[in-house]
Amino acid sequence: MSGPGAVTSRVLASLVWLGSASLLAQLVSWLSTFLVIRLLSPDDYGLMALATLPMGVLMVLGDLGVGVVVIQAPTLERPRLRALFGACLWTSLLSALLVFVSAPLVASFFGDPRLLPIVRVLCLCFVFFGLYALPQSLIARALQFERKAKVDVLATVVSAIVAVGMAVTGWGVWSLVASLLVMHAFRAVALQIVHPCFFWPVLAPAELRGSVRFAGWVTLDRLLWFAYTNVDVAIAGRVLGSAAVGVYSTALSLAAIPLDKVMTIVNEISLSAFSRIQDDRDRVRRGMLRALESVSLLGFPVFLGMAAVAPEMIDLLLGAKWAAAVVPLQIVCLVFPLRALGLLFAPALFGSGRPRVVVENNAVTLVCIAVALAIGVRWGVVGLCVGWVVGYVPAFCFVAWRTLGLLHIPVRQVVGTVAFSASASLVMAAVVTVARTFLDDQLPRVGVLTSLVVIGTGVYAALLATFRPVVLRSFWVLSAEKQ
Repeated sequence: MSGPGAVTSRVLASLVWLGSASLLAQLVSWLSTFLVIRLLSPDDYGLMALATLPMGVLMVLGDLGVGVVVIQAPTLERPRLRALFGACLWTSLLSALLVFVSAPLVASFFGDPRLLPIVRVLCLCFVFFGLYALPQSLIARALQFERKAKVDVLATVVSAIVAVGMAVTGWGVWSLVASLLVMHAFRAVALQIVHPCFFWPVLAPAELRGSVRFAGWVTLDRLLWFAYTNVDVAIAGRVLGSAAVGVYSTALSLAAIPLDKVMTIVNEISLSAFSRIQDDRDRVRRGMLRALESVSLLGFPVFLGMAAVAPEMIDLLLGAKWAAAVVPLQIVCLVFPLRALGLLFAPALFGSGRPRVVVENNAVTLVCIAVALAIGVRWGVVGLCVGWVVGYVPAFCFVAWRTLGLLHIPVRQVVGTVAFSASASLVMAAVVTVARTFLDDQLPRVGVLTSLVVIGTGVYAALLATFRPVVLRSFWVLSAEKQ
């Protein structure tokens, strides 16, 4: 069975598997992360953020767009798979060599010699990535996300054990380094076992000729995306120093937990699903509308809710030494709902064969963000966070207007959904803020946080039931279909 119903069933099954596995993995990951943050210092996290910055540039180039090519291609023959594996592995090995050689330049640029050994050890991540990039993409192409979910859960658990164990025994920043290496190594071994795909790494340009143009757009898009999501760390590291970068990157990482974990799942499945239906414009439009509505209705309350309870959350989970991260966390949470919505555009455009538009969208975003951050950093970490808001909002509006037009989606329809979600979430945040004044002197910190979360959830649910009851009914129907 390969019709529309089959694709929909596979997508729903994938969401169930990835959602359940991700929840389990993230419970372990969050617990270990909060334990490690309490044990380490802002300087440790700042060093790790600076060390992974140059590595991230080449990691973006690691598979030369092979992953997206594998998922989007109508057919794949064995000779082409062999060529794709060779291109990916050789590029990863070359990237590892470049990172190792350029480590002194990185340490010199940021003015911190401690970065030299860290960067050189981290170059091993490229070797592992080159081994599992193709199997991971083939699993996504087949919508067999249950296999990848199991690997991700185990990799997260093993990585968390390493991070906590080394942090407890006083390894500092090296606990973060080892945790990242172990995660990539585990994935390399496990994914090759789950979906064996190992060839002698030969270069075969003839087999790649039909994919070069598309892969080139994918790679350029990833470079631009990496630039606009990491230019803040580069600017802060150069101007503010590692301790300030640690505060900023930790606040950003906390805000990004729902974005990274949930939206990664949505994007993986969306790309595969949109690629399957790329010739059916109406189905692409309906799928995009449903995704935008769902992410909007969930994203705004989650991020604005985090902003509302940031003081209690930081104090309880991270400790008093991270108090400087409260205001930065609150500021970046204001823009993250739009970032969540923006992440939906690329899979739809890639899946429907419009990679050039994605590249142009990211180029516009990069320019807006870079200018705003370069100005905002003059006012320290808080100014940097404000720069994110000021730079991203106009870029998002332009990209959304352009993308929705190309996909034949009424802008007014999307604006209506977003406006309700944002308004209801602002009301929720206001109620939570007022409720804090009555609870602070009555309950311990954990009691205050728990009560505020319950109050906020109840307020948003009540608004949803009053003004958008059809949404609750559709979720109920979807749950019944999964049964």
